[in-house]
Amino acid sequence: MDYREKASGFIDLLKNEGCFIEVKKVSHGDYIINEAITIERKTAKDFLILIIDGRLFKQLSKLKEFCKNPILIIEGNPYNTDLKFNRMAIKGALISAEAVWYIPIIFSRSKEDTKDIFMLIGKQIESYIDVVPLRGGYRPKRLKSKQLYLLQGLPQIGPMLAKRLLKYFKSVFNVMNASVQDLTEIDGIGRVSAEKIRKVLDTEVL
Repeated sequence: MDYREKASGFIDLLKNEGCFIEVKKVSHGDYIINEAITIERKTAKDFLILIIDGRLFKQLSKLKEFCKNPILIIEGNPYNTDLKFNRMAIKGALISAEAVWYIPIIFSRSKEDTKDIFMLIGKQIESYIDVVPLRGGYRPKRLKSKQLYLLQGLPQIGPMLAKRLLKYFKSVFNVMNASVQDLTEIDGIGRVSAEKIRKVLDTEVL
């Protein structure tokens, strides 16, 4: 837990659940759960203020680049605050976070609700840590679609990044042989993501 979050009182809710909490400076995000999930926690009003002062997308970019499995939790309804705000601007920001930056958003009603979400995330990480979900029944037919489909099997690579990879490296073979440094040349792939990709490609099965 980032030390700046202590003032929120949220730490007491977690301690009451028997959580072990290490308080220190967290460079990106506010909480790291079980060394697996990075949480950026915002009230609905704070989320809108980030949009107003232009810091939202910079923050999302840093989360994507440096954090393992980032999630944005918004406490409250961003469409119902004491700030006068254009609804389409709010909707656009929410869509960008999920569709462009691939950062899931979880809405929470209160601190207590957020605490429950944290507990569920922690329990599910422990329960499903070795479970690998299979992709759905879609089977592409065109060659380029097959190439993009293969690339989307890599960690944190969605449709947009798959297209960027194929366009930049020209072939799936070249992507698979790209170094961490080469992969970070792609907009949207930070060093953490690049290292995850190389780990999947390089680790031998024992």
